[in-house]
Amino acid sequence: MLKLNGLRLRLGDFTLEADLEVPARARVAVIGPSGAGKSTLLAAIAGFLKPEAGRILWEGRDITPLPPGDRPLSILFQDNNLFPHLTARQNAALGIRPSLRLSAEEWARVDAALARVGLAGLGDRRPAALSGGQQGRVALARMLLRRRPLMLLDE
Repeated sequence: MLKLNGLRLRLGDFTLEADLEVPARARVAVIGPSGAGKSTLLAAIAGFLKPEAGRILWEGRDITPLPPGDRPLSILFQDNNLFPHLTARQNAALGIRPSLRLSAEEWARVDAALARVGLAGLGDRRPAALSGGQQGRVALARMLLRRRPLMLLDE
């Protein structure tokens, strides 16, 4: 379960306050107008922004002080963060290991993840040769390969 307890972030003149409880295995959409703080909230949960007050709890454990890489989550950014010099397959494989030194079994997992998001047979293309939607699905495959229990999608 994810719980935001008295979370407060201040960015210039903007203040975001949040209290939220998300049960295990639930899917939640945070909706609102532009500038309402949706991306800011996700960035705080992911650990990219430090709240001035409150706690972020995952399964009862306070993850507020943890750096982003130590949190039990993956995040899909609005811009997908694909490396233009890598293929779709390599970009997705970054979800397993940034060095891209993968075993045959791990490469098979990458291919399965690409197929799962509808990109079977497109793994050798570079991002410039993919549509915007296909690029987003490469980033989604990368996120799925991380096998983290909490997935944040900033769309």
